[in-house]
Formats: sequence, C-alpha cells, structure tokens
Amino acid sequence: MKSRLTSIKRIIENEIGERIDTRNRKRSLTYARSVYCKIGRDMGLSFSAIGKEINRTHCNVMHTVNNIYPFAEKEVYYRGLYEVLRAVIDEDNKDVEDEEKFSTTKRLAEMVDELQKENDSLKYKLKLLKQDEGNFNNLLKGLRPEEIDEVYNKLNIFVKAIKNRVYL
Repeated sequence: MKSRLTSIKRIIENEIGERIDTRNRKRSLTYARSVYCKIGRDMGLSFSAIGKEINRTHCNVMHTVNNIYPFAEKEVYYRGLYEVLRAVIDEDNKDVEDEEKFSTTKRLAEMVDELQKENDSLKYKLKLLKQDEGNFNNLLKGLRPEEIDEVYNKLNIFVKAIKNRVYL
C-alpha cells in the first residue's frame, strides 16, 4: 500500500511540476497535497501513514482532508486530478504501472472533454440555425465549413463584447 501511495505522490508531483512535501503554502501546492491526502484516505491508510510521506503530522493530514480538500474539489483541475487518481487506485489490474494508467486515463479524460466541447458547440450551432428561420442560412450559403467556423468565432467575440459593455 505504501509503495502505491509513493507512486501516487510521484504522479501528483509530475502533474503539478513541484514537490508536495515542502513547507510551501501556495494554493496550488496546498490543493495538490489535499488531493494526495484524500486519495490516501480512500486507500484506507491512516492519517499518520499519509503524513509521513509528505512530512506532515496526522493533525495536518486530518485538517487537509476535512477542511482544505472541499475547497480544492470545487476547482475543476483538482477535482479532475482526484477523479483520475481515484480511477487509477480503483483499477484491479496490478500489472500496469500507476503512471501508465494515469497517463492513459488522463488522455482519455481530455479526449472526452474535447469531444464534449465540440458536441456543445455543434448543438449550439444547430440551435442557432433552427431559430433564425433561414435568414442566417442565406448569409452563410456558399461558404466552406472553415469559413462558417470563422464566422461563428467572430460572432462569439462580437456577442461577448456586447454583453460586457458597461453602461453609465
């Protein structure tokens, strides 16, 4: 179990590019440590065992899990990191290294996110086309798909500019 915890620590450190066992209290490190501590608890380890890996006492780990992790969980990046690591520790296949599982799972999660964004964009474009009763279609008639995307991107910028106007 401890070697799995060490590999989880290494994965998190590789992901954020810094060591989590330092005394630094930057938010990014604090949240990364909270994900690590929460994963350790999910693995069934004691607060003391988790704390030994990152130079913290059992009280620090308990505080991190109970008070810091809920804030980290609200941020998409750390929630995603936790979910990917959680999937890694839930895997029954012990033959593959944790880092390989993490990389594969992370890559798949990124692909799903990209496809979801593309799907949302296409749904929105379809909704616009259905709503405008053909006026917009006449405007786009004869344009290539790349040019239509460019029109939508420029319209998005234009709409955002209108929405962010400040009226005095």
